[in-house]
Amino acid sequence: MSLPLTELLDAARRGDAAAAQAAWPLVYPELRRIARARLRGPGAPSLATEDLLHEGFLRLAQAPGAPLADRHHFYALASKAMRHIVIDHLRRRQAQRHGGDWQALSWDTAMVDAAAPEADAERLLALDAALDALTALEPALANVVELRFFGGYTEVETAEALGLSDRTVRRHWTKARAFLLMHLDA
Repeated sequence: MSLPLTELLDAARRGDAAAAQAAWPLVYPELRRIARARLRGPGAPSLATEDLLHEGFLRLAQAPGAPLADRHHFYALASKAMRHIVIDHLRRRQAQRHGGDWQALSWDTAMVDAAAPEADAERLLALDAALDALTALEPALANVVELRFFGGYTEVETAEALGLSDRTVRRHWTKARAFLLMHLDA
């Protein structure tokens, strides 16, 4: 199959397994970069990059929806899908922390300091709630946050993906960060 990437991805979303297989090597490097960016830094969930990458691609390939505008549209959707996978993973981990699969611990095991990763997970869950509130008010600002924070995009890459100027992306990024900080402090 030698179709353009956007057509391959659209065909894959319609259930064409051959198109999905042909598109995979073309999108793999960029999806890997997005997954690595999402799993880097404090509060990173205990997911493997490959697991996040594969789950994100599967969700996108199986999700019905409007045709893709271009490859940037696909990668923006991939960033969003990976965000949801990470948040779902953190929620499951939090639920287990609060009683799911309860196990008795010895005194030595209980003394291990596991508070820092849990605090980071709680901050990411709070950030997700704040981002949902921002999406309800200003979807354009939320798109910038998803690409910058969850997708690991630079300002220039974000501007290109969203069809905005670099200056507009900087303004949106500044406004979004201010909103999120106010929401998280409240």
